Amino acid sequence: MQKIQLPPVLAAAASAPRWQRSISAPSYACMPVLRREMRHFLDLAETPPAYADAFCLSLCEVISNIVKHPPKKTTALHITFDLLPQSLRLDIADDSTPFASFDAICKTAQSRLRCAETLLESGYGLGCILSQHTQVSYIDAARSADGWNHFIIEDRLCSAPEKNSASRQQRKPVVFLVDDDAGDLKAHHRMLSARYDVVPLADAASALALFRTRRPDLVISDLHMPQTDGAALRRQISALPDGDLVPFVFLTASAEGMNDKGILRLGIDDYLLKPVTPQGLERVAERVLGRREQLHRAIEGRFHRDLQKYLHPHLPAQFGPWSITTLNRMADAGGGDFTLHHETREGLMAVLADVMGHGTEAKFFAYAYAGYLRSLFRATSEKSTGINTAVFLQHLSDAVTDDDFLDGTLLTCQSFHLCPTGEAGIASAGHPPPLLLRADGTAAVLPAEGPIPGMAGHAGYREYRIRLCAGDKIFFATDGFFDVFGRQGGTYDADTLLRLLPPLAALDAAAAAEKLWHIFDKYLQQDTRAPDDATLIIAAYGG
Repeated sequence: MQKIQLPPVLAAAASAPRWQRSISAPSYACMPVLRREMRHFLDLAETPPAYADAFCLSLCEVISNIVKHPPKKTTALHITFDLLPQSLRLDIADDSTPFASFDAICKTAQSRLRCAETLLESGYGLGCILSQHTQVSYIDAARSADGWNHFIIEDRLCSAPEKNSASRQQRKPVVFLVDDDAGDLKAHHRMLSARYDVVPLADAASALALFRTRRPDLVISDLHMPQTDGAALRRQISALPDGDLVPFVFLTASAEGMNDKGILRLGIDDYLLKPVTPQGLERVAERVLGRREQLHRAIEGRFHRDLQKYLHPHLPAQFGPWSITTLNRMADAGGGDFTLHHETREGLMAVLADVMGHGTEAKFFAYAYAGYLRSLFRATSEKSTGINTAVFLQHLSDAVTDDDFLDGTLLTCQSFHLCPTGEAGIASAGHPPPLLLRADGTAAVLPAEGPIPGMAGHAGYREYRIRLCAGDKIFFATDGFFDVFGRQGGTYDADTLLRLLPPLAALDAAAAAEKLWHIFDKYLQQDTRAPDDATLIIAAYGG
């Protein structure tokens, strides 16, 4: 990466630890390197994993949109990460067309987080960033002191984003409390505020307006209110996206009318008669929210199980003289790994893909990508007379460029073609390069590299070809596997793995995979980061 002159405001010496990188003509290809370097810096500084995970993901989100969307492309990029005594600060400066309507998009970005469009068009990526950090700001070139655009992300150390389930449970559920009686509103607020983040609202209109930008975990509303009553509020909220999924409890002075068919059809979760007691109100809130969480876990668990069956990487164990072993571990935190393959007379064409991101949304994108790539992959493989791995990746990149849905997340991909003669063709799209282990114990990194799919008009994919002899093996893997082998829990160090491979030369593919996976498990136990999906493929040529 070429150095450029630093902006004056960023060139000042820092007393706190700092990581800086300056590059010219930034592209998608630089993102994996930048992410790994920043992660290594954070790990060496013993930054809590939750902070490091959030900042690495946000770094990729910001850079991908700076590279792709502005009409005037950036010619230079400067990144500064400061470890301050009480906070962390990431500053990404560029000289592209400024981000338009940043503040306006921020207001609705988090409610659009489920959308599968781009940062510029819908705020999906921005919503992802806002949900993870204490403060996100943008200063365009016209307002900045140095004439650069600055995307600044900060976290106070006392309020870092946490990724594990225990920390999520510590967050107080948000309860909208709606009542036109000021006395009741104040009393009920006092009853619930110790355990919940209560938002008191004096009328239905205020509740509906706030609901559009802040999604509560529970709504407790008086049934009889002037103008818009509780029943009308429930109907209006249910008409909003996912509004019918939010639990709803009525407060009423009389049980008469609660059995009315119109009320029953609203789908309320419970009702309480006024005056309510603190114990009664707390009990209902706890029960309704507990039931909601139980259903959420059940649905999410079913979703993950279905995805695991569909996405679970697998390749044929034998293809002509090739023996292939595939091992995989699917983690809740990771995006998703999957494989595709197609057998022809010319050889076995296969794809190993890794969708970046965390949580259920990333798993959904992995599922969507897998379905889309399956048809694209088969069509490309069947139409091509001379199968070329780079051709498929270029088709994929063009598809991502032209499809707003696929553009909603990032994917790295590796395509390889195994021939019965021992020849192998490999092309990569932002994916870690594979490793070669010769029968004599010699190990090396294969130079198969290329940009992440989606770089419009960039025909940057080339097929690396190699001929194997009997007993030679190629090791393909995703980031979740490679990144565990690092310095002091840091980013992937190829030398670490290369030193581990020679003893595997005498083993067949299955035994070598089992041995290496056992070593991987040991390294994983020492790693403090949230585990990512990990996939290992060993293809051994029998001659």
